[in-house]
Amino acid sequence: MSKFRMSLAFLPLALGCAAASIVPANASTPAKCEIRAYDVAGGVRIESVVYGVPGSSGSYQLSLIRSGSGGTSNVSQGGDYEIDGAGEAVVSVTEFNRSARDRYSVEMTVEDTFGVTHCDRGSI
Repeated sequence: MSKFRMSLAFLPLALGCAAASIVPANASTPAKCEIRAYDVAGGVRIESVVYGVPGSSGSYQLSLIRSGSGGTSNVSQGGDYEIDGAGEAVVSVTEFNRSARDRYSVEMTVEDTFGVTHCDRGSI
């Protein structure tokens, strides 16, 4: 076999190795999540964020429990997300009025191709 034909035979292997090295190192990293809480005038703002490789996607479930002098209420929501070019997706922004005795507990579950990740904000 000539050297030229031998070189052509290994070309797909060489290109495959080059393509594999272009894939970001964190492409096999599961999504991470965060629940942010901010005080706003008369209440609280809660943002739920998923971090990951830009372009990756998955789904999330959010559970918020409010307890206070007026009783207890539960809020649940969920849906799909896609990570933007900056590496995050804000999946939920919620603002609530808040009295002195109100407490909030927030949990989020994120699912992607690598599995399930849990975030827990605890008491806010």
